[in-house]
Amino acid sequence: MAKKNIYKPLVLMTLMLLLQPLFSAPSSNELVSYPAVMQKNQAWADGDSFLVVLDDKGKERVETIRLYYVDCPETVANGDSGKRRVRTQYRYFGLEKGVDAILVGKQAKARSEDLLAKPFVVHTTGARAMGRSKKPRIYGMVTLSDGRDLAAVLVQEGLARVYGVKKTRPDGTRSSEYEQYLKDLELGAAVLKKGAWAKSNPARVVELRARERAEAKALDDVVEGGLFSSLTEEDPINLNTATLEALKQLRGVGDVMA
Repeated sequence: MAKKNIYKPLVLMTLMLLLQPLFSAPSSNELVSYPAVMQKNQAWADGDSFLVVLDDKGKERVETIRLYYVDCPETVANGDSGKRRVRTQYRYFGLEKGVDAILVGKQAKARSEDLLAKPFVVHTTGARAMGRSKKPRIYGMVTLSDGRDLAAVLVQEGLARVYGVKKTRPDGTRSSEYEQYLKDLELGAAVLKKGAWAKSNPARVVELRARERAEAKALDDVVEGGLFSSLTEEDPINLNTATLEALKQLRGVGDVMA
């Protein structure tokens, strides 16, 4: 019996030594900041997703960045998935038809290209951004040359909705706090009739959003457990190896569950 008791602390000590490198290694969930420039004239790019060249310790690295926190309207509606996405977007803004959302999407794309004309800084963990496109993308935040956050500018000008994966800001601002800040900016844009809100029909916003939620729930109910997202239906993820950002794209999965 005494010999068995001796083995317990030895086993625990061995496990601690083996696991120590894992706990002391830098977290892959930490943001890294890179000076960057935009590669223009990408037909597929839109207001919240674009090609950039990162300065990675003196070496150029080309990446497609997908912005945290926001969703700009689509610039085209390809296939059933694209049409559903445009439908969701025009309903959110209280617009009359999908083409209105697409026109705003084109404005958002042009505005992002204008704002990114000067060098900027990308903050990213390198986490993969899932989506309809098979083009590899990573999530990121962008600090413009004048110090403003690109996502905040797009929301404030009515060119994006507050929606999607979020993360703690480079300055330590919690994601929930920053999301609320963006929602306040969104409310201001709606009141001032900026961007998409210029054609918004306030009387229909409640009706259209309620319809969207009902249809989204109907889709969720098709899959057992409701763990389904239109963002990943064409690009399934491995639940055992997925990043936090990828897991939180599943409907019903928040920070704690992820």
